[in-house]
Amino acid sequence: MDIKKTLLKILYWILSLTWGALLSIPGLIGLVILGLAGCPIYKNGFSYIVVVGNNWGGLNLGVISFIENSGENYFQPTRRHEFGHSLQNIIFGPLQLFIVAIPSVIRYWYQTIRDRRGLPNKEYDAIWFEGTATKYGTKAINWIEGI
Repeated sequence: MDIKKTLLKILYWILSLTWGALLSIPGLIGLVILGLAGCPIYKNGFSYIVVVGNNWGGLNLGVISFIENSGENYFQPTRRHEFGHSLQNIIFGPLQLFIVAIPSVIRYWYQTIRDRRGLPNKEYDAIWFEGTATKYGTKAINWIEGI
């Protein structure tokens, strides 16, 4: 890893564990618990992903993301999107819970219920916090991994 990536990784973790601690600390606790339970853990940019369960989506808690086990076609875009939420966490800090995380969970379940009833939904990334998570998470992961 070059010096620029190393310095950004250090800054990412410092911000995640200070300004973004409200979500990152519970995420690390979840990582330990689910890791001990045998759930697969993967590096994801500067963060980590825990793969657990099926058919529920993904959840970002700061430096840790939890995503369902739905195969490679789901894993690749979802890991990028969830890393984008971790970047939002270091920008918005404690506000992340209220302006991104809770609205994202509500929106996910609202759209899921509409899908089950056969009702139309807007594109998932149509709302700013989901679109920016996908856009910047994808750019960041691609840059970190040299893609």
